[in-house]
Amino acid sequence: DRKREETEGAMLGDYLTALLIAVLGYVYPAYLCFKALEKHKRKPEALRGWCIYWTVMALYTAGTQVSDRFVFWLPMYSEAKVAFVVYLWHPRTQGALYVYDAFVAPFLAKHETAIDRHIDETRVSVGDVVARRARDVVEFAREKFAAALTALPQGAQRGQGGGFGARSATEAAAMAYARGPKQN
Repeated sequence: DRKREETEGAMLGDYLTALLIAVLGYVYPAYLCFKALEKHKRKPEALRGWCIYWTVMALYTAGTQVSDRFVFWLPMYSEAKVAFVVYLWHPRTQGALYVYDAFVAPFLAKHETAIDRHIDETRVSVGDVVARRARDVVEFAREKFAAALTALPQGAQRGQGGGFGARSATEAAAMAYARGPKQN
């Protein structure tokens, strides 16, 4: 930890790096993207560069989530991250176009079928889990609602309220709902 503290003292530091990357990597390019969208409303092909930028930036962000854990100690690592983000969008370098054409597009094209298959499998798995959990939540809520209704004081005399022990038709309907569908 001491070595990391010494290394960070000579560099930008985590907070300043995060701020610079947020502004230079997201906020400013988002504003430039907005301007391009407004200027080229009828020419979607003019927006290809920004689609490429955001694709590369998404991969960069995912990559740094992993790499930050292992190479934070490299000298000038924080500065290199800021410089790379600027390189990606700067009009003179158009780094995102180079990174996309040289690395991202060929990799994704080669593995597109497998990636799509994994996405579809994940969608199905997640959908199954969500549906199962939703049923569990509904059943839990139904049980708690029924328990709360049965704990209510019985204000109605026997023979009143439709024989349900409920004070009103609304309460009787709520109790019937809480019991769930009749099992045959």
